[in-house]
Amino acid sequence: MERPPIDSLALQAWATDEAAGLVSRVMEASNAQAQALRIELQTLRSRNEALSLELAEAHERADGAESALAQASGRFEETLDELRQEHTETIREQALSCMMLPLDELLTVYTVLERSTTLADALTGLFNGLIREFSRVALFAVRGNRLEGVQQRGFDFENDISRVTVPLTPDSLLGRAVASKRLESMLLTPGDSSATGVPFGGSPCCAVALPITVRGTIVAVIYADDSDRLEFGSTSPPALIKFAELLLMYSLLVFVRISSDQHDQQVRQRTSA
Repeated sequence: MERPPIDSLALQAWATDEAAGLVSRVMEASNAQAQALRIELQTLRSRNEALSLELAEAHERADGAESALAQASGRFEETLDELRQEHTETIREQALSCMMLPLDELLTVYTVLERSTTLADALTGLFNGLIREFSRVALFAVRGNRLEGVQQRGFDFENDISRVTVPLTPDSLLGRAVASKRLESMLLTPGDSSATGVPFGGSPCCAVALPITVRGTIVAVIYADDSDRLEFGSTSPPALIKFAELLLMYSLLVFVRISSDQHDQQVRQRTSA
């Protein structure tokens, strides 16, 4: 069977149509892809603009925070300087107060001692003077190798002070005061009194023992400490010790003056008799 003849013109037309269709489809695809790319590009531009805006706002907030931090730091330094000045002024005022109060008390006790006319009056004035600064004070009479209680303030003895006796051991504060015939003192850490020779309990930061000498003989010893004393606004332990030392020195002069007056009076009485 013979093939029909091929129409070259028809074939050429068909090829042309197919080519045109292919070109059209390619153009449509290209246009669609270009449109998609344009949309994506616009979206990216929008995002970029938004990110740039956010970044600018972030920079602005950072600059604001840095400025606020600098201002806060400046205010903090100013406040800290004010607090330092306040603290320094408070310490200065407390130091002056701690120095002036014992001096005022000392002058008051000096006046009382100066008015004393008997040894008993002077001893009472000394005892009461110590009570002004020390929280616990006890007066003991010397009886051979022991001390016997006479008067106390601030102690919580179970028995009467007159029944309290203290042996004069050389390693104790009271024993050292009698042996040296001068004021003996101790600066302590609260709670360590049992290991330091302090004769009584409590939690003192300082303790003193004052030997009372009359005509070369120790007739009594006064013990004083600052146990249970409030720390805030109180006199420092070294200042308390110096207070007791000055008080004892003046008291001994008063004892000498009274003893001399009494001796002169006795001499006049014997002479007149």
